[in-house]
Amino acid sequence: QWVHVFPEGRVNMTKEFLRLKWGIGRLIYESPVMPIIVPMWHIGMDNILPNEPPYYLRIRNKVTLNYGKPIDFGNLIDQLRLKKVTPQEARKTITDKIQDELMSLKAETEQLHLITLRS
Repeated sequence: QWVHVFPEGRVNMTKEFLRLKWGIGRLIYESPVMPIIVPMWHIGMDNILPNEPPYYLRIRNKVTLNYGKPIDFGNLIDQLRLKKVTPQEARKTITDKIQDELMSLKAETEQLHLITLRS
């Protein structure tokens, strides 16, 4: 089964940095079964279907989709529970790890997108 979550809590129309919502950390921390987290970043979708009028598909534009390595939270969650941190601290720690991974993936995707545009 699959759940796709936008951890910013909304569509980022301005492409500015948005802090991830702690709800994503809560979903992982409180999950009875440890989920497999696969981070992804994309660039170029707004060139195909812009977020402002006129809303029509613009074909022949390039999109770069980049999937990161799955993130294993098993050890981190075990450590958080051993330390008996507050639920809020656990959520923040988990969310921060995801955000760090996404920022690394963003930088990598931007480089890949530049290569794609040149070809």
